[in-house]
Amino acid sequence: MKRKMKMVCLALCMLMLMTVASACSAATQKKTALDPKNPVSITLWHYYVGDNKIALEKAVEEFNKSVGSEKGVVVSAVAKGSIVELEKAITDSAKGVINAEPMPDLFSCYPDKVLEIDQLGKLCDLNAYLTKDEQDRYVDEFLNDGKLDGKRLLIIPVVKSTELLYLNKTAWNTFTAATGTNDEALSTWEGVYNAARAYYQWTDAQTPDQAGDGKSLMGFDSVANYVIIGNKQLGTEIIDGKDAKVILNHTDLKKLFDLYYGGMSLGYFNAVGKFRSDDIKAGDLVAYVGSSSGAAYFPTWIEQNNTQVPIDFQALTYPVFQGGTPSAIQQGAGMAVTKSTPEKEEGAALFLKWFTAKEQNINFSMTSGYLPVEKAAYDNTDFKAALATMSAGDQSQKNVADVYGIALNQIMNADTYASAPFNGSYNVRTLLEKSLMTMAASGCQNAAALKAAGMSEPEILAALNLDARFDEWLTSIRSQLDQAGIPYSEE
Repeated sequence: MKRKMKMVCLALCMLMLMTVASACSAATQKKTALDPKNPVSITLWHYYVGDNKIALEKAVEEFNKSVGSEKGVVVSAVAKGSIVELEKAITDSAKGVINAEPMPDLFSCYPDKVLEIDQLGKLCDLNAYLTKDEQDRYVDEFLNDGKLDGKRLLIIPVVKSTELLYLNKTAWNTFTAATGTNDEALSTWEGVYNAARAYYQWTDAQTPDQAGDGKSLMGFDSVANYVIIGNKQLGTEIIDGKDAKVILNHTDLKKLFDLYYGGMSLGYFNAVGKFRSDDIKAGDLVAYVGSSSGAAYFPTWIEQNNTQVPIDFQALTYPVFQGGTPSAIQQGAGMAVTKSTPEKEEGAALFLKWFTAKEQNINFSMTSGYLPVEKAAYDNTDFKAALATMSAGDQSQKNVADVYGIALNQIMNADTYASAPFNGSYNVRTLLEKSLMTMAASGCQNAAALKAAGMSEPEILAALNLDARFDEWLTSIRSQLDQAGIPYSEE
């Protein structure tokens, strides 16, 4: 009897071992679903244009000829226009809108949009395809951006950027030499405002027969970033991803509002062309805050009296409000993988790992001043060699090279920040930006009429009634948040 029981136990153990072995085999099979004899096709949707589009297409071609051919993966890159057009196409596909194209296997995206698509059950958790060691290769802050709930990895970072303060150094030097102002004035937002006011008054005084025709010093590429980072510097996360709401801190918002609304209304700040770099080129601005990836587009000359006049370039760290904590935006779209078959998921993940490896990522990111996403890239000889080549290149390349040192220091050593998304948070960015810009546009019109009536700057500010305008802005924000069904609290 005992012998029979031993035999039964032995049989059960063998059965369990076979089951475990089968499960392990299945798990292994899932990780090796690719078959070079039966290549899987991967469709990648992106929004890159110009040099970045060309760089991506070259990388895809290289992948297909090397690792893709070896493993059985063929990637096809499709440009879908701007990021707005891309996100609409992705949303329509995910929701099954009539005549929408099928979901791509891989697509460029920001966390806000990924959160929305994930709630439709359309995204792959990339933890299944990237080991801990593979994930540890990325800059922590960059990778964490794609972990929307702190655990599931839905976005792989591709390139990143921050925001800096850019200067037409030639015009700035002329102003500082005449007035005694220096670069240190631009380290705080209050200093920026005072410098812009001084610049307006200095240029106004050069035409004494035409009062009130001073020139603007400063512009903003992203007003939304100014509001978000300004709040963060002062201690408030206006887009509170943890509690899924908007926090309206009246004291912090008032500081932001007074500086921007007052500066825009009085002409200290301005926005004329489509981009602030256009305003630099036209001579309408001397400085602006913008993405580190935009250094390649900073003008190397401005037009004066129908003549191209060369200008020098300078980049400074992002300004901070007095008493606040230095902080700047961390931004840049990553890529997400659509939930589909094991073959397609693994093929898409394989391409992402290859594309973001330092060997490929350095070439792609440095095309226009973006930051590579792997830690090892920054100590890589290729990265340093590329910087040296840029420093010896034409003026645009030198501008990009100059930006890297400042941007790297800011994003690695300072408190860079990306707000955690929640339902509707993407709309919050748009709401904050448009509402503040609309208020400022109205302020400009009113101030122009008051200037024409001969009022001084203090009289104009008093007549504009910044307290009343701030309350009006808050009322507008509340109304739009209520209409959108986005929760908020006030402090």
